[in-house]
Amino acid sequence: MNEYQNMNEYQKKFFEHLAQIQETNVAVCMAQHGCGDAAVESMLYDVTYNVITDIMEIIDGCSAFSINKLDIVNSVTGEHLKENPCIELHDQTEDFLRYE
Repeated sequence: MNEYQNMNEYQKKFFEHLAQIQETNVAVCMAQHGCGDAAVESMLYDVTYNVITDIMEIIDGCSAFSINKLDIVNSVTGEHLKENPCIELHDQTEDFLRYE
């Protein structure tokens, strides 16, 4: 499901930034360990994808942590990440993050 076109700019920027965090951390880990193995890189992308998605599930209230829905609010503009349009964060990760 590609909801990218239906997202507002705040939502797009948030998920684009998460994707950049994932890319940077995988690259740094690979470099720090002097690793060029494609299987290890694939594993790192899978792990980071799963961790980020699990965090989004916590915020969405879809985890064992809590069934209460949380939100991320821009303290300057008052804009809610999950509104206009209404989205579930964990449903968006596959459109932005890399996984193998």
